[in-house]
Parts: sequence; structure tokens; C-alpha cells
Amino acid sequence: MRRRLVIITVAIAASLILVGWVGLTFLPSPSLLRLTFFDVGQGDAALIQTPDGQIILIDGGPDRTILKKLGSALPWNERTIDLMILSHPHSDHVSGLIPVLERYRVRQVLASGVVHTTPEYLKWLELVRDKKIPLTVAQAGQRLELAGGVAVEVLWPVASYAGQRVGDLNATSIVNQVRYGATSVLFTGDTPRENEQVMLEAGADLKADILKVAHQGSRTSSSEEFISSVAPEVAVIPVGRHNRYGHPHAEVVERLSKLVHQVLRTDLEGDIKFVSDGYTWQRR
Repeated sequence: MRRRLVIITVAIAASLILVGWVGLTFLPSPSLLRLTFFDVGQGDAALIQTPDGQIILIDGGPDRTILKKLGSALPWNERTIDLMILSHPHSDHVSGLIPVLERYRVRQVLASGVVHTTPEYLKWLELVRDKKIPLTVAQAGQRLELAGGVAVEVLWPVASYAGQRVGDLNATSIVNQVRYGATSVLFTGDTPRENEQVMLEAGADLKADILKVAHQGSRTSSSEEFISSVAPEVAVIPVGRHNRYGHPHAEVVERLSKLVHQVLRTDLEGDIKFVSDGYTWQRR
């Protein structure tokens, strides 16, 4: 009986140690911001975990793959997204956000507010409305402060798209910087060259250490002047393997390779992870 009690006690202790180790593995380290560009195929999805444990999700990719990615990246009992950003309502950005809204509690949404009538976007809007999630319509100049010295700064659109119909949804893409201390990352959605030029002419502060390359590396984005103004150390291209669009286009990859120290692609690398201590980025 005594031996059995000892075995049970040891087993319980080992289980508690294992649970604690798993928890520590997933918890963000003190003072570190974690950034992950998920490999979700032909689409965008990025996760930011702040030093204080807040979670930002930018786009959700084309399908439910994002749920598996979040399940791997977050603690098993984490079911809250503090800020969800939808860059624009094309299906390769919005579709994955639908199951996220169904499974997770989302505290705040940032979106363009543009009118679009695809089933995926309408379902996403319906869930945001039904769950009474506060929705902020993006406009350049906004700054969203998060705990721990993390801020989200909106650079595009320069004028609100709320309630408007537009011919090119890519042109409504939210462009935003996420800043932590002296480090920053620039998210561009699928913003086209025309928008890049407007931001350049307006003197927008585009400089960032990491650039999320627009539109899966399409030739419609990423002008030489724009890349030079951002002056990133790293450019990340979220793109699907063997996609039918030929993304990333060869001339864009060549341009990036000439101007940026390191060019990474999710179709070749899988999930791409970084951490920032507020001074520098490190690859994980």
C-alpha cells in the first residue's frame, strides 16, 4: 500500500512538472515580443504576442489552417485575441478569420470598413456584429497603444473607406507598423504601387526592420523606391507553394534581394518566427 502511494505521489509530481514546463514553453518571455508569419498557403496571417501577453492577429489566410497554427503557437487554454486586424476583405485574408471569431474571444477589430459582398466577408462582419466586438475603421494617423510599450500605427488608408464601394479592394489594404521599443515591423496587406507612391509623397515614416511584402510578392507592389524607404533588414513573403499566380514574381524577388539583407518566404521556410527585446530582432 505504501509503495503504491509513493508511486502515485511521484506520478502526480511528474505530471505537475510537465504541465509547468509546457506552460513555460508557450508563455512569452519577459520583455520579449514574439512575431510569427504563418505558412497558411496562398494568403497572409501573422501573430504578435506582446511582452505583457496581449495577442494581435493580422489576417487569417484562405481557410481553417489558421486554427491549427494558433493552437501550436498559443497556450492550450488561451482563447482571447486582443486585436484582430483585417487588412482587406479578399478571401485569402478574411476566410481564416471566420473560424477564429467562432473559437476565440476577440476584444477589438481594426478594419477598413469598405463595402464588399462576398459570403466570406459578410459572414465575418456578421460575427463581429453578433459578438458585439468593437470595430475601429482604420485611417492614417491612428495609434493603438497596447500594454508593455507596444503600439500599432496606421499609415493607410489616408481617408476612411467606411461605407464605400471600390473597384480594387487591394487599394483599401491597411498598412500599419507595429513598434516595440526601437524595433518595428511594417505590414502592407496587398497594397499596390499607387498607394506606395502616395505614402512616399506624403512623407510617411515607413522605416521598419522587417517588411511584410505586399500581395505575395506580386509585381503590382513593392516598388524600388518604397523598399528603399522602408530600408528593412528582413523582407518576408507569405506565399503558397506552386500557386497558380506565379507569386512571388521573379523581378520582385530580384529587387528585394538587391535592396534587403535577407529575403524569406513561407513557401520555402514554413512558419517564420522572430523575437524582439525592444532593441534588436532575433530569428527563432
